[in-house]
Amino acid sequence: VDIPSSLEAAIGDGALKVTKLRHGELFGIPESSPEASPFVGGPRRDPQIRDEYTMRSVRVDPTISASGTAMMGSTTRSSRLAVGEAAARVASKSAPLEEGSDVFLTSLNGVDILDSSDWSDEFKRCEEMMSSGAGAQLFKETFESVPDTERLTDWIATKWAPAVLRTYDIAGIRVGARPVYASKIGETTVEITWQKLVDFQSVTVGKMLIEISDDSIAAKRGPGDASAGY
Repeated sequence: VDIPSSLEAAIGDGALKVTKLRHGELFGIPESSPEASPFVGGPRRDPQIRDEYTMRSVRVDPTISASGTAMMGSTTRSSRLAVGEAAARVASKSAPLEEGSDVFLTSLNGVDILDSSDWSDEFKRCEEMMSSGAGAQLFKETFESVPDTERLTDWIATKWAPAVLRTYDIAGIRVGARPVYASKIGETTVEITWQKLVDFQSVTVGKMLIEISDDSIAAKRGPGDASAGY
C-alpha cells in the first residue's frame, strides 16, 4: 500500500491547497460535555476557575516564524474551544487567511470573549506577516531616533539580556527550549541562543537576533543550521 507522505497528497493530487491549523497541548472541556463548568471541582469557598475561562485570548502565527516555531514546544497550550472556533472560521473561509497557509494557534491569558472582529484582526496580522515576508520577525518597535545604536546594542548584550535571562529558572526547565545566553555579533546585532536538554546534554535548537537601527529595534529568528539539526 502506497501511504501518502503528506496531508496534501492524502487529500488530492497535490494541486489542492490545504490550510494547516496547528496547536499546542490541548486543554479545556467542550461546552457540550456534562462535566463543563467554570469551576474546577464545582463551587467551593475558594473557587478555582478553569483555564478555558481565563485563557480566552489567542495568538495566531505563521508556523515558520520565530514565535510560531517556539510556540510548538511541548510547554505551549491551546484551548480546545479556541482551536475549534478557529478551525470553523478557516473552514468556512470567514478568516482572512490565504488557502494553503500553515499557522499555529496558542492561547494566552485573557477573560474577554473574542468577537468576529477580534478573530479577523488576528488572522489579518498573521496573513500580513506571511505576505510581507516578515514571518521570521517576532517583534518590532519604532522610535523617533536612536542617538547611538552601537551603545544601545552593547547595553542589550551586556546588561539587559543577562538580567532578563537570570529571571528564567533555566536549571528547572526540563522540557522544551529556553534562552541560555546572549552575545554581540555585530555593531548593531545581538544573538540569543536557545537550547534544550537531550539526554542531559545542552543542544542548540535555534537563535534569535535583536537588530538595532537608527529608528527601530526588531527581534527575528536567526538562520537555521541544517548540520546542527535546526
